Amino acid sequence: MRILLVEDDRALIDVLPAMLAKHNYAIDTVTDGEQGWVYGSTYNYDLIILDWSLPKLDGISLCQRFRAHGYDTPILLLTARSTSQDKIKGLDAGADDYLCKPVDVEELAARIRALLRRLNCDFLSVLSWGELQLDSGNGEVTYQGQLLSLTAKEYRLLELFLRHSQEVLSIEDIIGHLWSSTEYPAEATVRSHLRRLRQKLQLAGLSEDPIETVRGRGYCLKSPPQNNQAEKPVEHREKHIEALTTAWSKYRSKYQQQLTNLDSAIKALKQGKITTSDRLSAIVTAHSLAGSLGLFGFERGSQLARQLEQLLQGEQNPQQLWQLETIVHNLSQELTKESKFSARLSHHLEKHSPLILIVDDDSIFIEQLVQEADNLGIKTAIAPSPESAKIWLEEQPENTFPNLVLLKISFAESINPLSRWNSLSLIAEFKLIEPSIPVIVLADRDNFQDRLQVARHGGYFYLQQPITPLQTLTFCQQVLRNVSLGKKVMIVDDDVELLRVLPSLLQPWGFQVTTLEDSRQFWDVLQAVDPNLLVLDIEMPYLSGIELCKVLRTHPYWCKLPVLFLSIHTDIAIREQVFATGADDFIYKPVVAKRLADRIINCLERRV
Repeated sequence: MRILLVEDDRALIDVLPAMLAKHNYAIDTVTDGEQGWVYGSTYNYDLIILDWSLPKLDGISLCQRFRAHGYDTPILLLTARSTSQDKIKGLDAGADDYLCKPVDVEELAARIRALLRRLNCDFLSVLSWGELQLDSGNGEVTYQGQLLSLTAKEYRLLELFLRHSQEVLSIEDIIGHLWSSTEYPAEATVRSHLRRLRQKLQLAGLSEDPIETVRGRGYCLKSPPQNNQAEKPVEHREKHIEALTTAWSKYRSKYQQQLTNLDSAIKALKQGKITTSDRLSAIVTAHSLAGSLGLFGFERGSQLARQLEQLLQGEQNPQQLWQLETIVHNLSQELTKESKFSARLSHHLEKHSPLILIVDDDSIFIEQLVQEADNLGIKTAIAPSPESAKIWLEEQPENTFPNLVLLKISFAESINPLSRWNSLSLIAEFKLIEPSIPVIVLADRDNFQDRLQVARHGGYFYLQQPITPLQTLTFCQQVLRNVSLGKKVMIVDDDVELLRVLPSLLQPWGFQVTTLEDSRQFWDVLQAVDPNLLVLDIEMPYLSGIELCKVLRTHPYWCKLPVLFLSIHTDIAIREQVFATGADDFIYKPVVAKRLADRIINCLERRV
C-alpha cells in the first residue's frame, strides 16, 4: 500500500513515515499543498493524508482540487482543528475521514485500514493462498499456523500478489505499488526480492511456488492447489457432530440425574415439604438445562426447561403443580429420543449453515454454483432479478437473512440503465440491514468507474467474469471468514458443558477461543489473553457478568472491548440493565454456533 503524506510539521514528518512503515506502507512525504498536488496527480496512491494548514495551498483547497479533477483516491484529513464545523467543512470538501491531532499512530493505522475496507471492495484484512495466510491487521504471514519471518518488502510483495490475484504484474507495476518516488529501484533489485520471497515460502513448506513468471509480461499468482484449500464446511459439520456426540456421551448421565432431582423436588413441592434451598437448587438446575440442551439439538427440551424454571420461580397452585409434573415427564421423554441423535444434530447444524442468495439469470452458471455450494455445505437461494430478490427479502422471517449475496451486474452500454440502477440500489439495501449483509458483485467488465459505483453503494467484493463457480465460492468463503479469522474470543460462563464444546463449534470461523469457568480469575486471565471480544454469562457464582462489564468500562484500556452477553433470561428489564452497563450485544441461550459466530463478527465489525 502506497500513501502520500502532505504535512509541514517536521516532528510528524520525522515520526509518522517511520511508524507507518512498520505497518508495511510505503510513504511519500511532501511539505506544502502545491507539492501535494504535483505528487498526487503524477503517481498512483492508495491513500492521501492531508494536513489542513499547509503552505502555498491549504489542505481543504487541495482536497477540493483533487475531487474537481476526478481523483477518487481516499483522502484522510489530519489536523488540529477539532470543532464540528471544521469536520463538516473538511468532509464536505471531499475528504473520506477526519482525524484530530495529536494523533495516536495505532489509531491512524486502524483508520487507514477501515478507510481502505470501506472504499475499496477488494481490501480484505486477511488474505490467503491455500494454507498461506497474510493478516494485514497485525502484519503477520503464516503457513499452516506457523509464523513466517519476512522483510517489509517481502511482506508487501506477497500482499500485492494476493490482492491482485487475477492480474499479471510487470516490474513497473510492482515498483509503482511498493516503492516511494524517492527510492526507485533497479529491475534486478525487484527480482532479487522476488527470489528471496520464493525461497522463504519454499523453506516454510509450500510444495508449490505460488508466484508464476509470465514471460515477456511479468508475474502473477497461481490458483491455489486443491489439496491446500481450506477445510470444507461439510467437513466442519462432521467434526461438529463428532464433538457434540462425544460431549453428549459424557454429560448425558448428568442430565438424567438432574431430571431425577427435579422430579424429587416437584414431589416435595406437592407435599409442601420442599425447603428454600431445594427450590433454589431446582431453579438453577432448570436454568442450566435450558442453556445446555439446545446445544445438542434438543431445542424442544430447552424450551421445556425454560418453562420449568419460570414456573418454579412463582407460587404454585394445583394446576401449576400438574404442569410442572407434565413438563418434567415430557422433558424426560425428550432426552430418551437418542436413536436419531446424529441425524438430529446434522439437521440442527444444517439449519444454521451459511446461506448465499444468488441474484442471477444464468441458469447454467447457477446450476453449477449450487452444486459446488452443496458440496461445500453452503445453502443457496435463487432470485433471477433484483426485483425478485427484494420480494424474497421481504418474505423472509426475522433472523433468516442470507449471510452473503452474489449479484450479477452488466455494465455494458447496451443494457438498460434502469436495470443497472436496480442492481446498485439492491446493494445499498443489503448494506442498510442490521447487521449488514456483504454483497459480492459479478461484473461483465473491469472498469474503475464501475468499481467505484459498486464501492459507493456498499459492495464488498467485485469479481470480473468469466469466473468459475468454485473460484466464486472461494471468494465467498474468504468474505465469510474475513473478520473472524485469528480473532481472540474469551468466554466466561459457569456452564462447564458449554465451555467444553464451544471452542470446537466456533473453530470453522477461525476464532481463537479461551474459556473461563471461575469468574474470580477473570482479571488475570483477561490481561494474559488480551482478547478482541468478550462473551459473558449474566448469572455466575461469585461475580456476575454485569459486574464484570461494569469493571471493564471503568478502565482506560478495556473500556472499548466489545462485550456480548449470553443468557437464558428473556426479561426486557434484564436486557436493559445489560445494555446500560455498556454491552454491545445480547444473545439468548440455547447457543447455536452459527448464530453466536455471526453476532461476534457483527460486534467486531462495529468496533473496527
